[in-house]
Parts: sequence; structure tokens; C-alpha cells
Amino acid sequence: MTAARDLVRAHLDHPALLDRIADTDDLVEAGVNSGELIRVALACEERLGRPLGDEELADLTSVQAVADLLQAPADAVREGV
Repeated sequence: MTAARDLVRAHLDHPALLDRIADTDDLVEAGVNSGELIRVALACEERLGRPLGDEELADLTSVQAVADLLQAPADAVREGV
């Protein structure tokens, strides 16, 4: 979860906002704006080395969702998928 929190924090206009957001809180409801979410999505794409699909983009609603997205490729490699 630390990597996901660090990624989100790095792309917020006011990084201290993340200190008040739980991992499962909705980012938009907590005050994260659309531009910040776009930067988070672009950072996820860079980290994964591929563009995100529409569903993946729509699912980026919390720090937990970012962590799940970033973890998914590692799980697939371990499982031989």
C-alpha cells in the first residue's frame, strides 16, 4: 500500500491531503480533483508500461484501487498468466 500512497501523494497539488484520506476512501469525495486523478492515471500507466483500459481508468477511485492495479501484473506473473 505504501507504493500506491506514495504514487498518489506525488501527483496531488496538496500532498498533505492524503494524510486525511483512508485507503478505501473515494478520492474525489475526499477532495482530489480531476487533473490530479489524470496525473495518477498517467503515473500508473508509466509504472505498468502500458496504457490503462477504460474500466481500469474508471476504477481508479481510491488508494486501494491504485494498489490493486499496480499489484495485478505481479500477481499474474507469479501465477504464470
